[in-house]
Amino acid sequence: MGKRVSASASQRTPAPSVLAATRPSPANLAVAIARHALPLVSLYALHGAIASFLLLSAFNLALGLMLIVGTTREMGDPTSVDPRSRWPLMRLLAVCVLAVMLALVAAFVAIPIALPAILLGLSEGVDWFGLLAQKNVLVAVAFMALLAALQTQVLFEQRTTPGAAGVASRAAPVVGDLAQDRRRSLAAYAAQVTLIGTYVFVCFVLLEFRGWGLSTFPLLYTALLVFYDARPDIAQRIFPELWRRT
Repeated sequence: MGKRVSASASQRTPAPSVLAATRPSPANLAVAIARHALPLVSLYALHGAIASFLLLSAFNLALGLMLIVGTTREMGDPTSVDPRSRWPLMRLLAVCVLAVMLALVAAFVAIPIALPAILLGLSEGVDWFGLLAQKNVLVAVAFMALLAALQTQVLFEQRTTPGAAGVASRAAPVVGDLAQDRRRSLAAYAAQVTLIGTYVFVCFVLLEFRGWGLSTFPLLYTALLVFYDARPDIAQRIFPELWRRT
């Protein structure tokens, strides 16, 4: 009887460890917070407009989706890398290349995400093309892409092992658990979809009511983004079915 209780308890204990494993390191969280804060900085510190905040937020959400897709590992992904890839110059080059790639793809993905803001903004006379040409917006976009690229590079380095020069890409053993990584990615995707749905509500409030909404909802929405990055394990509790699927 005692053995049965022990076996049953052992089946229940992995769940908390899975939750703990999903929490980011302080450094990764700091980078994520900086990325989420840039639309706020553009709005409050750089004399931005509501439309620029919404546009940058849509781009930020698109980058979040790109991070999930780009960092979800497959069986054929490399486990070994050339040790020269860890040189500071090579790391910097990798981040710059990743930033350009993420920015280009996220710009297209952001279009349907920002569509509610675009449609509501047209009725308010927002010049979206003129907004895209503003220096404040372009600088914020560049920095957000760089921060997302830095997150991607750090995660790649955590999952690969430097070997000898010219080593095979799959010479080292897999770091971590691929199945668990997929479950985490699916939960992160579910949370990101929820954040995009919330973005639609924020667009309506900011563009239709302005005034009190301008001083409240940008801060609340940014806090929500930070909360999901700081405690992504919440996604497991909110979306248990999506979490269990692989």
